[in-house]
Amino acid sequence: MIELISLICSLAICVATPIEMAKVRNGWVSKKFEGNRAGFLAAYAKQLNMLVWIGVGLGTVTAAMIAIESNPGERIFKAVAAAVWFAVAAISFVSRRSLPAY
Repeated sequence: MIELISLICSLAICVATPIEMAKVRNGWVSKKFEGNRAGFLAAYAKQLNMLVWIGVGLGTVTAAMIAIESNPGERIFKAVAAAVWFAVAAISFVSRRSLPAY
């Protein structure tokens, strides 16, 4: 069950990150952030960098778990979950590189 929640959350990150990046590139700053735009961009870049490493880490762990599964259906599910976590890492990496200079 926790793997299903993880897959749903990673898919949500894959959808939400490009949408939020478009808003950030157009000058959006979160109302909850106390500071200027440069500070927000620095904090947002740090968050994207964290998502890159979380995506790589969870993708690697999930891919490694494929080898210890005995049910064939679980292997396919874990392969899909690993691919989606690697997609989170790739999307976050590309988004981080496309941030405006701060």
